[in-house]
Amino acid sequence: MANKLTPGSNMRWESSRMILPEHREAWLTHQQDTTKVKKPILDEQRWLEFELILREAMEYNEPLLFTYWKNGSFFELTGYCHYVSHDQKQFHIVCTNDDVHYLKFDVVMNVERA
Repeated sequence: MANKLTPGSNMRWESSRMILPEHREAWLTHQQDTTKVKKPILDEQRWLEFELILREAMEYNEPLLFTYWKNGSFFELTGYCHYVSHDQKQFHIVCTNDDVHYLKFDVVMNVERA
């Protein structure tokens, strides 16, 4: 008959199967850091495409889908571009539920029609 301490039994190590909360938090932050994406740099041609799409959407009051980068992740925002502030370098976007968002030029990664 085998008891808990015989070789081949896993019960010998059951007491050491524990993780401290500090280790768990460190492991989770490490996992989040490894999934982060570096911010891509857009070229001038891409900005010209954005300008054309924005101009047409503002003229005909069409919704746009903005993809922006924040803290290593990409997020999407759908709404109407109310105006473009060149002095503050940001877009004034009104969402479909009347929320107002301000997106800086340097975080916008893609603009397309919704």
